[in-house]
Amino acid sequence: MKKLLTKFRLSNALDNEPGGPLPDSLREKISASPELRDFAQRAAALDRALRRPPAVPADAALHHSIMRAVRAGAAESAPSRVPVRMGLATALAALALIGIWLAARPPAPAALSGAQTLAAAQIVLEMGGEISRSVPASMVAPLSKELACVDHDIRDTTQFILAVLP
Repeated sequence: MKKLLTKFRLSNALDNEPGGPLPDSLREKISASPELRDFAQRAAALDRALRRPPAVPADAALHHSIMRAVRAGAAESAPSRVPVRMGLATALAALALIGIWLAARPPAPAALSGAQTLAAAQIVLEMGGEISRSVPASMVAPLSKELACVDHDIRDTTQFILAVLP
């Protein structure tokens, strides 16, 4: 990974200053690694070859033909605004539907006052006490047995923890 980043830095240095001196830190890394030395030589050769004008001048008709094809391709590939318009139309429709839904839904029920809330809680607690007294013992027996098992497990765990602690 470090060599990859060094190669990237070397390539950028060649792009910024063609034929110019490389930074000292980069030169040290290149001299220490044969792989980086080889890459630096190949990159410098490629850079020189690309910056040199072609040996044989291009035919004027060929040049005009290529430029005409490039202009035609640029004209054909002009970005279309249809996707942007469709996206905006979809977003606007979604906002309109949300607005209609919010306007059409029934209002939220009024909040109960503190006294009403306490009265409701008291009724529930009283009913719970009555239900536990009115339910037959045969229905509550499995739950009572389970509660006794849980209580036994808690007592055993407490004794174990106390025995282990110094």
